[in-house]
Formats: sequence, structure tokens, C-alpha cells
Amino acid sequence: MKSISFLLTGLFCSLSLQGIAHSQDFGEGMQNFTASKVLENADGSHNHWRGVGRLFIDGSCTATLLDTQDASVPQPTPAYVLTSGHCIEKGNGNIVTDKPVSGVMQFDYFADTGLFKTYALKKVAWRSMQGVDLAIIELDVSLQKLIEEGIQPLELARQKPADGTDVLIVSAPLGFDKTTLRMAACTLQPAREIVEGPWVWRNNVMTRCQDIAGGSSGGPILDRHSNEIIGVIGTGNLAAGFAPCDEHAPCTRVGDVYKAIPKNVYGNPTIFLNGCFVQGHIANEATSSCPLYPAFTVSADTNEPARYKRLKKRDDGTTEIPTWDYHFSISTAFYRHKTVRAAKDCESGHYYSDAISSNDAFINSEIGTQPGFYFLCILGVDSAAQGAQVGLIKNGLSLAVEVLDDTPTAQPDLSISSGVGVELARGNEYRTYAVKFGPLDTTDCSKDEQYVSHTYMDFWFPDAELPLKFCTIAYDKSGQASEPRVDVLSPATGAQNATRRSLR
Repeated sequence: MKSISFLLTGLFCSLSLQGIAHSQDFGEGMQNFTASKVLENADGSHNHWRGVGRLFIDGSCTATLLDTQDASVPQPTPAYVLTSGHCIEKGNGNIVTDKPVSGVMQFDYFADTGLFKTYALKKVAWRSMQGVDLAIIELDVSLQKLIEEGIQPLELARQKPADGTDVLIVSAPLGFDKTTLRMAACTLQPAREIVEGPWVWRNNVMTRCQDIAGGSSGGPILDRHSNEIIGVIGTGNLAAGFAPCDEHAPCTRVGDVYKAIPKNVYGNPTIFLNGCFVQGHIANEATSSCPLYPAFTVSADTNEPARYKRLKKRDDGTTEIPTWDYHFSISTAFYRHKTVRAAKDCESGHYYSDAISSNDAFINSEIGTQPGFYFLCILGVDSAAQGAQVGLIKNGLSLAVEVLDDTPTAQPDLSISSGVGVELARGNEYRTYAVKFGPLDTTDCSKDEQYVSHTYMDFWFPDAELPLKFCTIAYDKSGQASEPRVDVLSPATGAQNATRRSLR
């Protein structure tokens, strides 16, 4: 019993100490999901965020100084900052390693700081937009020198946080009177894969913190009670007016469909980086503890693969199944590929093709017979015998395509008012349009000439310019055109007097 009592006492002490260690509220009592707070540091109350600041590389992002100290290493070691991959460059299919970079990092980025501490960048140690949106940059100064100057690095969390964990986002969003550091509070939620324009991110977390905006990218998602980094802000549905799944309107998988959910803010978890720093230096080759390698580069030989494909009915009633039709170059001697319905399945080693020579690389396998999203998974391998290491799978490229039904594109839905005004009847139609108008007798809506492309419509015609013929064509997201819509606009018609006519 004495030994059991001793063990239990030790356990309670351990738990008590953990509770004390994590009892501090770095959010300072701030309510979750409320407006962000401008951070000041004249009194030193936010010294723990002196290592979060503004990164300048052809634009503004946020980045965080990483605590990579190793007591066994006496000499100075590199200083690394963690940010988003797209803050370096936006190219898809290219994992950047050990590449010189121009730019600066500014610390002490508080509203009441008279002079920010500015340091030159040295190189991009590692950057990816494949599966994750992350980058690690080496500064042209040692970590020890920064610490001597009072810049405190932040630690990476070592355990995966539970869903619902209270978190803080510390970033420098643009669009405010003060564009220095702000703190926002919310909770951490899981997220499935994300499609945004040409990019696919397979490992994500989601928050709904307020006041995240341009400039916040790369900012740390912090455990509210330990101040440890658990993720990095990458993207979000921060503004209206963008077509779902396009750039600035990321979609996440909800059931069997992908939706752009307003106000969602997405980030990439960073727990996996813990095994990637050895004696204060980032790993530069594949190891069992670090999945940053092996890396490879894929580039399309001509255009990127189409983001939309259409199922088509043949004259005999059978369906023509779309294919990938993807010509590309890859930096390895061989590649493997497969097609999946969920992007996360790219990170399973099952069902990849045999190794294929990368000479004249071309993938033209069938995509699928059902409407919806599909993903092409590509791995670069140096030999036919190379296995699917963890790092290789994590660095795999995912390309998304949405397969559409073989249905006609609907004509534009217009609202025609007296005067005469013409505008789209529904503002949530993410389509493009072609418009032309002119005299009744000489304007032929069936001919392609003189149509002008628009992403919206808002026309006004005074009575003196009427009557006229108004021709419109709608294009769905795959580029398929509707039949032309023909409206004859008469003086002071009002919507009830506008005349729809057949083509002629």
C-alpha cells in the first residue's frame, strides 16, 4: 500500500504541476469569438510575443521565431521563422529547399513600439504548397543573438490538441488603422481537406477567430494556456463575392460535397515538425522522425490540368468518361499515381500505380463516372523499387478536378426594371456572361461577334436609346455556354413589358 500511495501522490503532484504550468491565460480573459485586440508592450506584458512579427517577401505576412535551442550545442545555431508556404511563392507542385531569399523579418511588432527590430532573411529552408501550406525560413542572424536582444522564440506543441481547445491567433492583419500585432481568441476545430483554386491541402485545422485578414497568413495558432504553436494560419473565407473553391474562397469537404463556409479560417497543424530539428539545425534529408523529405518537383508541360471536366453522352447513349490528359515534367526518374475521391487518401500507400518512367510523363487515365470532386495523386520516386516513405507520401501532389453532369447551362436570370435597367436577378450565381445589344433589326444574338464578357451585369438605358435588342449568354464554371437569351427593351417597359424573343 505504501508504494501505491507513493505512486498516486507522485501522480497527483505531476498533474498538479501540469495544471499550474498551463493555468496561465495568455488571452487575458478575452471572450472567444469577439473582436480582436491590438497588442502593446511598453510595460513588457507581451514579451512572450516579441518573437511574432511581420515578414516581408514581395508582400506582407506574419511569421514566428521557433525555439530550436539545444543545450548540448555550445556554438551559435540558425534562427528559423515559421510561416505559410504561399508567403514565399504560390507555385503548386514545387517543394522549395535550401533556396536563397530576399526580404526582412521585423520583431517587436507592437502598436506602441517606436522602432521594430529588423533582420535580413537568408534562405528558405523548406517550403510546400502540397498537402500543407507551410514554410521555414532561416534568418541572417543566430538564434542566440536574437535571444540576447530580448526576442523570445516560441515552442512547438508536442501533443495534438483536442477539438474545442481554446486558442489564440496572434497576427498582423492589414486593413486596420494599426497594422501591427493583434490577438484574437476562439476554439480549434477539425477540418477535412481543402480545395482553393489549384491548391489542395490535406491536413488542416479550422477556427472562427475574428479580424483575420490579409497579412495574417503565417500567423501562429497558439494554445491559449501554454503559448505553444499548434498551427499556422493559411487561408480563409474572409470576403464575399468569390466563386466557391476559387482562390480566396476555399472549400472544405462537407459530406460528399465541397462548400465555401463564410468566416471559416483554416490553418495547418505543426506537431509533425518537432522531429525535424537536430542540434538546433533543420534536417536536410529524410529521417524516420522528420517527414519533410524526400521532396520532388512537378510542373505542367503546357497548361495546368483543367479544374472542371464534363460527363458527355455519346450518340449511342453511352457516357464518355473524362480523362486527366495531364502532360508534365517531374524531377525524379520515375513516378507513381492514382485517382481518389478524398484527397487525404493520397497519403495512403495503397493502390498507387507501378513506377513509370518520367520521360514524356503523361497521365490520361479515366477520372470517374459520377459528378463531384476527384483528386490525382502523384509521387516522385528515384527508382522503381523505392518504397512509400512517410515523407514521400506527405509530400505527394494532389490535383483536383470537379466532374460535372452533362446538362445544358441555364440562360442568364435577369431583372429588368423600368427606365430601363438590366441586372442579374440572383447575386449568388458564380458564372461569367457575354453581353451585346443594339438596334432591333441589325443585332443578331445567334452570332458570336461583338459579345463582351462580364462577371456581373448592371446596365441602364435611357428612353432615348430604346428600343433595342439585349443579348446575353451564361457560362458555367466549366466554360460551357447557355443558349443566348434575347430581350427586346422598349421605352419605359418595366419588367412586365420586356419581351423575350426567339433567336433570329
